[in-house]
Amino acid sequence: MMSLCRLIIPFLVCAVSLTAHAEHKTFTRKEGIFSVSDRINAYFFNSKTHRLVVLDEGDMRKPKYGSLDQAMKKSPCVAGINGSFFGANPEGSPLGIVIQNGKKNFPLATGSFTVSGILWDSGKSIFLQRSKAFASQKGAAPREAIQGGPFLVENGKPVAGLNNTKSTYRTFVATDRRGNWCIAMTSPLTLAELASWLATPGCLGQFSVKSALNLDGGSSSSFWCHETGVYFPSMKNVRNYLGVAPR
Repeated sequence: MMSLCRLIIPFLVCAVSLTAHAEHKTFTRKEGIFSVSDRINAYFFNSKTHRLVVLDEGDMRKPKYGSLDQAMKKSPCVAGINGSFFGANPEGSPLGIVIQNGKKNFPLATGSFTVSGILWDSGKSIFLQRSKAFASQKGAAPREAIQGGPFLVENGKPVAGLNNTKSTYRTFVATDRRGNWCIAMTSPLTLAELASWLATPGCLGQFSVKSALNLDGGSSSSFWCHETGVYFPSMKNVRNYLGVAPR
């Protein structure tokens, strides 16, 4: 019996530690007595236990899913948000690279703040880097990838020069550069406000933001979590989604 317990207890501890890597949390802050609380809905996960999944609608005149909710329910994902920026043309062409299950649907783009960063999953780990740095490196083979921008936080510091006048819903992805990640949606904020908040120690609990990339926001913003049943639909159709699934 003792030997059996010695086998079972480590297994249970391991199982608990793995499941603890992924969870939905909400964070708020209030500035001033009469101000409305700013809010972040975030889903946290670890790259060792979870992977990224890109789900593309295809031609938006005949979308494959029609909403984040439907896309997530037809996938192995446990959480998700809307993805990359897209054009105003009828088919809604993505502004930047889109790789889904190893297939490149659209090529890498550079030269614009909306595509300044690339988020990609190799099948074993997750990476967030400058698009130009990705373009110059050799051997990278993304299994899933999208582009976004601008960067909000780099090296734990808020990026300078971000817009501080336009307040709207935001979606972003962030990492502590230690294998821990989150995808998130916010209440209306300017880019500069969000960057400053994310760079504040303790803003996301024990998760210390070292890098954060803005994704398509505004009326495109959407957040879905299976665990808590939370779903914030976008106010318009979007081109693709970024999901999180167990490895």
